[in-house]
Amino acid sequence: MAKKSKKTIIVHTHSRRVKPSSKNPSGVPNLKNNLFFILFLSLGCAMKAPFEISSYHIEKSQEDLHVVTVSSNHIKQECLFLNAEEENRWRHQYVMYVLNSQKEVIEVLHSVNQDKSGCLSQVKEVSKVLKQTSVVNLCLRGQLKKDLTNSAVHEFNKLEKYPVRYSFLTFDSICASNECYSVNDVWTETCPGFKKH
Repeated sequence: MAKKSKKTIIVHTHSRRVKPSSKNPSGVPNLKNNLFFILFLSLGCAMKAPFEISSYHIEKSQEDLHVVTVSSNHIKQECLFLNAEEENRWRHQYVMYVLNSQKEVIEVLHSVNQDKSGCLSQVKEVSKVLKQTSVVNLCLRGQLKKDLTNSAVHEFNKLEKYPVRYSFLTFDSICASNECYSVNDVWTETCPGFKKH
């Protein structure tokens, strides 16, 4: 099993001496300018939405699992009505759209079609988790591979539209700090750090 990659950011601080002048007779660095710079740097870091993906290959089932850390407002979801020839109740498909740090969309589907009430119930349960915190963790299944033939685009938060650039993955679980929602009872394995339900 592949180990989860971790990135460590090291910040170096440097002290500097300021020569006394008529504007600064004490020679002490201007705290107002320093505080402004720190605030600007902090806001710049806060504006960048988090996104991290760690992938694992399960030898027994020959399956790929992915743990995705993403901002809650970079997730959209809906129930699509499938205009199937056969008239039955199982004509709705749950779809989640995840926007990555490269401004590309990953489509995530429920493993099977559902009836309308089941699909809308999943939207409601996932929404509860998304409202818990600004960042969530997803467990997704399948091969993560580029698909440049897909011409679909999706809009996030009434901003510009972003293209779908990957083959779809299958939804397993979503977790916030205090709440999880999973549909992984049909599989024997789930992502590291997630629970089977």
